[in-house]
Amino acid sequence: MEEEAMITDFHTATFDTPEQREAVSQLPNIERQRLIEHVLVTYPQFNKLVEFIGKYHYPVVGGSHGRGSVGGLIGKTRVGKSDIIKFYCNKFPAYDVDDGVVMPIVYIPVPPDIVPQRFAEIVYGMTGPGSAPKIKIPSLMGKSVERIVRVRAELVVIDDTQFLFQAPKNHVREFYGFLKQLADTESCNILFVGEESVILSVLALGPLAERGGFPKKELKPFDRDTEFDQFRLMLHEIDLRLPFAELSGLATRYFATELHDVTGGAMGKVMKNLVRPAAFHALNDGSPRILRHHFYEEAALRQRPGDTRVYFASGEE
Repeated sequence: MEEEAMITDFHTATFDTPEQREAVSQLPNIERQRLIEHVLVTYPQFNKLVEFIGKYHYPVVGGSHGRGSVGGLIGKTRVGKSDIIKFYCNKFPAYDVDDGVVMPIVYIPVPPDIVPQRFAEIVYGMTGPGSAPKIKIPSLMGKSVERIVRVRAELVVIDDTQFLFQAPKNHVREFYGFLKQLADTESCNILFVGEESVILSVLALGPLAERGGFPKKELKPFDRDTEFDQFRLMLHEIDLRLPFAELSGLATRYFATELHDVTGGAMGKVMKNLVRPAAFHALNDGSPRILRHHFYEEAALRQRPGDTRVYFASGEE
């Protein structure tokens, strides 16, 4: 079913011994690629934000889920918000009942250049079979709300919410109508996941901010001055999960410094922009680990205009 798209099969196991590392290095490349793509390491800030979402979802231990509030998980692009959300969503999969399907969490990813018809199609796709009808937009927004209520959602997570508020004004009006209608049902809480601009957008739309006062938490990159040791520990934990015969030494001061300088300490960028493509490069080379030149070549491909520094140019191999 479509709703399974929100469930991510994260790879969290470590390969701690030479025997384990040798065994995983002998797997077919397609299996090793899948492991690299789904590596997940939790860390203190990650865990605190999962806890925040849990308390927002269920404000009372042993009680029922929250209803009618609008909250936020805020952070810059590629800082790692989506992994936190998907990790939490994994705890609450959909399940069948006699009269249909119950989806405790409805996850709605918002692409750039979103329009109301496409938004409704995404809502329909994430709430089970059936396609969004071609009807007038206000009615379509109402039908989309009904879909969410029908699956007995407890929490609706809207990922990359900033794209809703950056749309043309006539579209924003329709999205606001959807959000207000959903909040008015008092059937679930709504969690906006997005960039800092979401805060101002919500505050500008008074009735949304008044729905619980917009409780929010921010996910920040690892600070270079105060959290570098934590950053290195994270890199070591990633290294333990990579399907290579040898450790790549990601946590060495050289690699850690270069990785932080390129990404600003944002874990989403570390994995998606550097570690993952460098690991794929190493797979293709038949290398026993990620080598410096793999990072050097992948960083060069992603060099930002105006940045003249050459990353991973020399050092440990």
